[in-house]
Amino acid sequence: MSLYKNINKRKKAGTSRPKSKSTISAKSYANMKAGFPKKKKK
Repeated sequence: MSLYKNINKRKKAGTSRPKSKSTISAKSYANMKAGFPKKKKK
């Protein structure tokens, strides 16, 4: 998957990062590197 495709996917999913949540946990980072295998919707 291309970088832009991922960016657009995040936009469509409405995933944004406010400053209060800008720091990422190790678990989230591991999921990110694995390509978000299972991402829960709010």
